[in-house]
Amino acid sequence: MAGKHTSVYALEQNAKLIPGTAAIVKGNHVCSYRDLDQRANQVGRALLQLGVKRGQRFTIALTNCVEFVESTFGAWKIASITVPLNYRFMDDELVNVIDTSDSVGIIVEDAFLETFQRIRPRLPKVKFLLVVGDTPTSEKDSIYNYEQLVGSQEITKNHLPWAEQGDTDIGYNIYTGGTTGMPKGISYNERALLETIKEGLIGGISKLLTTVANIEGAELEKFPGGKLIASKTGRSVLKSTRTHGVVRALLKYAPVSYNKRIVKRSSGSLRGLVVSPMMHSVGWGVSHALPRMGGTVYLLEEKSFDPKEALDIMAQNNLSFIAAIGDATLKPILAELDKNPRPLPYWSTICAVGMPTSPEVKEGLLKRHLPHATFVDCLGGSELTGMAITTYTAKDTHFGKASFPTTDSIKIIDPKTGLSVQPGEIGELARKTKILPNGYYKDPEKTKQLIREINGETWIMSGDLATLDEEGNFHFPGRGSECINT
Repeated sequence: MAGKHTSVYALEQNAKLIPGTAAIVKGNHVCSYRDLDQRANQVGRALLQLGVKRGQRFTIALTNCVEFVESTFGAWKIASITVPLNYRFMDDELVNVIDTSDSVGIIVEDAFLETFQRIRPRLPKVKFLLVVGDTPTSEKDSIYNYEQLVGSQEITKNHLPWAEQGDTDIGYNIYTGGTTGMPKGISYNERALLETIKEGLIGGISKLLTTVANIEGAELEKFPGGKLIASKTGRSVLKSTRTHGVVRALLKYAPVSYNKRIVKRSSGSLRGLVVSPMMHSVGWGVSHALPRMGGTVYLLEEKSFDPKEALDIMAQNNLSFIAAIGDATLKPILAELDKNPRPLPYWSTICAVGMPTSPEVKEGLLKRHLPHATFVDCLGGSELTGMAITTYTAKDTHFGKASFPTTDSIKIIDPKTGLSVQPGEIGELARKTKILPNGYYKDPEKTKQLIREINGETWIMSGDLATLDEEGNFHFPGRGSECINT
């Protein structure tokens, strides 16, 4: 049996608990939890047939599609590791990621096949190309059609000649990219990834609870216990610093293993649109986290982002949230809403990660179109998942740009001295943690720079420069190291 903190364990349980619930939807393609589990079994069997072994890695070079999620869960079914690849990289970057990750194969979209055939002579470790699309199988060249090979496999789970995916096996493996240097692969094991996300949530719980307390009563009543929370007493309790402390303590010791009760509550109601590319940590994280919780992932049909299509999907399917990349996606969405306003009563949460969202975009979305919604600014990156959050509603009068509060565990540090900077000074953003990543794959020197011991405490260094203001909030003047693709 897979470890109880693993994503594949959650999928297998959900396939029994909510088999007919939609896990992924792209246009007319609706993949239920039963379907996803069976397809993951088939992908796992296909990978075994191609010679992939426990702990080995293979690259995924796909746009957002159901096959991306199938392939990831299929890898976990046989305890192997995926390497999501930015297919927009230049040839040298592609070769670097595939070669240094020790990938033994590539699952590639047919639109990119020519590129990967061109660089294949430079990839001696790659034993196969599994092509999503209409490209026919050519066993002589070790090129296989994805649907032909995967679809021919049995839908039942295979009995492995090795241990199944465990809690300490790598589940998260994302390559950062940037303006200088070559991409680096950061990894977390399955349990550590969940724990580090929980750490980020604990750090932002005060702001989050206060925001919930300010939500309109009609919106609160949609949630379990909403009527009580919407009362004067309920709102007062949520805003209390004592409550914040109690919730932080409860979260600190809360288990992160699979929870059937969460799944039953989420099933059918937790539905979101993923517009961020799955090759980056935002799109990857949301599209693989929702199936853990019994939620439904919606994907755009078009390969390029279209704000009208995104809004149509949100409205037609009564989706509750969108996972966006700051101004890159939200600015066009605001422009489309200004041009063609439409009712979006179910859209309750805007989650922005990866790049800043302009104050005017936040204000425009909340005050002109989504007065009932909550805007969640999430700070994170490939190395620092769920680092910090800050929230806004239509009741706010100030909408900051990439501004977050410092806490006991989130500070701006002088990298030379290890001391916290003073207001007005610039330092490096860091988070105190007890949950360590596995580090950069085959790069111990970079890993040493990432994980530092300061005064007997362990800190993860983001590489991002930030300035501290008089109120204890930090702001970003620019990147200190390579830009983190999220």
